Amino acid sequence: MAHNKVCRLIMVRTGQGRAGLARGPIPNFIGALALKHAGQGKQRPKAARGLEKQQMVKVPISRKSPKSFPPAISGSVRVEELESQVLKGNPLGDPTRRQVAYYTPPSGKTEGKPLLVLLPGFTGAGWMQFRPFGYLGEAAYQRIDRLIRDRVCDEAVLVSPDCLTTLGGSQYVNSTATGRYQDYVVREIVPWAKEKFHTGETGILGQSSGGFGALHLAMEHPDVFQAVGSSSGDMAFEYGYMVDIPGAVREFRRTGGPEEFLAGMFEDPITFKGPGDPSVSAISMLAMAACYSPRESEPGEFDLPFDASSGEIIPITWERWLAFDPVRRLATKKGMEALRRMKLVHITASTPDEWSLDIGARIFAATALRQKVPVVHEEFEGGHFSSGPRFESLFTRMVAALSSERKR
Repeated sequence: MAHNKVCRLIMVRTGQGRAGLARGPIPNFIGALALKHAGQGKQRPKAARGLEKQQMVKVPISRKSPKSFPPAISGSVRVEELESQVLKGNPLGDPTRRQVAYYTPPSGKTEGKPLLVLLPGFTGAGWMQFRPFGYLGEAAYQRIDRLIRDRVCDEAVLVSPDCLTTLGGSQYVNSTATGRYQDYVVREIVPWAKEKFHTGETGILGQSSGGFGALHLAMEHPDVFQAVGSSSGDMAFEYGYMVDIPGAVREFRRTGGPEEFLAGMFEDPITFKGPGDPSVSAISMLAMAACYSPRESEPGEFDLPFDASSGEIIPITWERWLAFDPVRRLATKKGMEALRRMKLVHITASTPDEWSLDIGARIFAATALRQKVPVVHEEFEGGHFSSGPRFESLFTRMVAALSSERKR
């Protein structure tokens, strides 16, 4: 009888009995019996002796960076609401009254200072860039304020618009399926900022979809922008977008198709789980299709570049997407000449990027070299969302490029 009880207790001790786990720790005297039965005698195992040791940790607060808890900024941050004219009647029925967030430098002087237009990534809006970042990080406005305060870069004005749509993003293009977001930035936001702050030359930069948008707008409007920067921007579409097609197809099959997926999302908004989640792939592919392959004759409608059931690529639609690819646009006369006019073309990425945009950046830089377009290409450690070091360099280089003429 005693023999059986000891064997049972050994099983509980090693986690093989669920009921035993619920009863709490085994009394010491029973544990000693179990060890004796197992041939251990009264000698305490090494693991038990190790528990008596103390491992002291002293927090090295002298090494703590100001980035851990950014101090109060020296400049100023404001958010204003503007009524857009070009977004009226957009096919998704999205708001026309939008918030515009901006940062002004510590001196309070903005006249003649560089104007930086910051475009957020997919599912992002400008005002989101002007909230504290969170644990051990800096928001965009905190980063540029620190760089100015530490005299790493000159003063500048930072403006970030809201181009968010029902589908998660606009890619900053004009589309009959989403609205005229290219015109919104170029015809409304930039003129408003230049009139309000009397700024000098203008640069445009962005993260992910915003990096794509920056390059797109710079190549479309070299008369408006004098510098462009991309932080892991969408490019080399065959690497960056095709990775999401299998997940999107599986999600469409699970939900009953693209329209059923959207209906379910609108009725019960999904929680994005990050790269690789099928729902993220699905909404991303739908948003990109609305931007790159709208049906011009049917506002609000668009074509996917693949069969929603099988995943088979539809070449005629995929070619429409590729026409927006910054790599391919750089190889055209229009794209090449536009970027040659820039005082700075700055392409950054981190490796390994979850959407292979570090590879896209390398391809873009190689294409620029062949096209004789001066480009600064930097690659950092980390993934797609490790944007801090990239923006550290983007802000510094862009402000320097746009300030050079004013200093002469």
